[in-house]
Amino acid sequence: MIKTEAIFIRLFLYYFIKMEVKFIEKKKKSIELEFDYKTLPNALAGVLADNGVDAYFYEPHPLIKSYRLHLEADDAMKELKSAVDKLEGDWMEFRKVLVKDSGSKK
Repeated sequence: MIKTEAIFIRLFLYYFIKMEVKFIEKKKKSIELEFDYKTLPNALAGVLADNGVDAYFYEPHPLIKSYRLHLEADDAMKELKSAVDKLEGDWMEFRKVLVKDSGSKK
């Protein structure tokens, strides 16, 4: 296996398989999620903000390891799914660059 592909798989497993996510609030116009790592909610908040959605990321308490993403929109779940799809596309583009670059250096 190519070394960069192994790195990609490790990163994917670390952030997307091992991570715990739970809904704190799930309404038509607002959603709040809790994560145990801050990378994904921070990235999602950025994508949502770029799409014009009222969204923010915060830590509820400095001594408790949890991070929250809150968003408000006319259809909050639709906006969240759209942001997840965008991040997934970006992740796959990143993977293509890694694989391409690793192949050109051999």
